[in-house]
Amino acid sequence: MGDGRQKPKLNPPPRVASAGIPDPDTGPERGGGSTGRGPLTGRVAVFIAMGVALIAVFVLLPRWQERRLSLLADGGEAQAAIPPPDFPHKTTPEPVATADLATPAPSPTPIPSPTLRPPADRTPSASRRQPATTERQFIETMSEGLAALENRQWQAARSAFERASRLKPDAPEAADGLARAAAGLRLETIGDGIRQAHELEGREAWREAERTYSAVLAIDPEDAAALTGRRHADGRATLDETLEFYLANPGRLFTPEVFAEATSALEAARDTDPGGPRLESQIARLDAVLERASTPVAVVLESDAMTDVVVYRVGRLGAFTRHELNLKPGAYTVIGSRDGYRDVRLRLVVTPGTPPMLLVVRCTERL
Repeated sequence: MGDGRQKPKLNPPPRVASAGIPDPDTGPERGGGSTGRGPLTGRVAVFIAMGVALIAVFVLLPRWQERRLSLLADGGEAQAAIPPPDFPHKTTPEPVATADLATPAPSPTPIPSPTLRPPADRTPSASRRQPATTERQFIETMSEGLAALENRQWQAARSAFERASRLKPDAPEAADGLARAAAGLRLETIGDGIRQAHELEGREAWREAERTYSAVLAIDPEDAAALTGRRHADGRATLDETLEFYLANPGRLFTPEVFAEATSALEAARDTDPGGPRLESQIARLDAVLERASTPVAVVLESDAMTDVVVYRVGRLGAFTRHELNLKPGAYTVIGSRDGYRDVRLRLVVTPGTPPMLLVVRCTERL
């Protein structure tokens, strides 16, 4: 044509079928060697394969990676071994030569790298560090309390275990430590109370000792030493107070009833064992007071020989001008009576250690 020269006819190179893509130029419908629609069909197949590969890379793969990283961040490495989704492998088709040299072969589209999430922050948060700090403080506080228990420092131990209980309210170790500290403090308080009561007994401070034993029994009502000690201290305190009462009120010993009671108290004091300097002093002083109270004192009564005289607790003396009596210390009532005269009533107080007393009894007022 044109210049009269015939252009050489170009034949396409032999086609190699791509994996998974049938050769469009072969098949029963083509009937063997026909090449009319082969190049167009091949391009379509290539674009379809590339589209599927792009979908797998940009859609399915990022979703799988996102799920895997999320599981790892939540601590579930065991679940991160989920196999990636089954997507078709990207195949690179062989370039197809065509008779139309003016149409260039499509260049392969660059595949961008998938965008990955930054690795999860593995640094423990404040909420995770807090339990570890509390546990460490709890262990240190418990160690402090146990050391105080070993040294019999009950107050310090109780304070430490109370702090540990506030850190972990439901911890049985803290509750057990508090119980041990309370028991130790209780026993120490009881022991100190018994020792203090014994010291008071040694000083013959019996009422203070009785109160100290009572304080111990308020802690342990069944403590045998405190029960026995309180009973003994109470009896000695009662005896001590009785003796001091008679010593402070010797004038009441002039009454026969009181004198008899004081005498019984003196005998009980002499039978008390052990004694002690205070008790011995009380016995000696009360014995002297009773001796004076029982020693008669000379009393002289004068009358007019016409007045009949009666001394209560002694008897009727009759009429006389002078009468001498020996009376024990105390108060006496003397009554004089005479016919036609008003009776006289006199009070005679006999005091020990005094010279002879004189009392005049006469009825002088006529009726």
